[in-house]
Amino acid sequence: MSPAELDAACEVIGLAFADNPNTLAVVRGDEAKARRMTQVAVRAAKLGRAASHVLVAKEGGRVVGVLNAAEWPRCQLGAGEKLRIVPAMIRVAGLALARSMKLMRVWAEHDPRKPHWHLGPIGVHPRFQGRGIGKALLKAFLRTVDERASAAYLETDVDRNVALYEKFGFAVVARAEIMGIDNRFMWREPAPLDDGLEAG
Repeated sequence: MSPAELDAACEVIGLAFADNPNTLAVVRGDEAKARRMTQVAVRAAKLGRAASHVLVAKEGGRVVGVLNAAEWPRCQLGAGEKLRIVPAMIRVAGLALARSMKLMRVWAEHDPRKPHWHLGPIGVHPRFQGRGIGKALLKAFLRTVDERASAAYLETDVDRNVALYEKFGFAVVARAEIMGIDNRFMWREPAPLDDGLEAG
């Protein structure tokens, strides 16, 4: 992602996560607020961080898909980063801030304390979903992870995504119910690279 694509990438994630179970639980079902809150939060806590590595998928010059990842131990926000994002989060989340902070706290508690790449969010603009864009982003990034012989980790609260991530080698290693939503924490060991050599 180039710096000029940040606004578009945040918009895509906001739209992609407007109907996300966790997000809707935080905002008590208000999809418009879910979109706005996600857009602000993802800029401050994910895509706008120096520690983030962001891939974008484009169609006709337009950003239609986004994958964010950060390498451990910088995948979690530091104390200074948390303080910097609070004013923006108060403005956009309002009374939902306490629920949002609870979600982030539980997720942070499950974050593995060993080297890994922490993926997320991964999102595709709703009008472009179902075309394999998210899979292509995930495949491209996991290739890089495997080249570095690194593990990968992510969270999901969407049942169909569990099956998708399992196809890419992730396995559920923990679960937590947060505000009535089943959150799965998934880990993936580095896959051996196909070096093109054949056994003789």
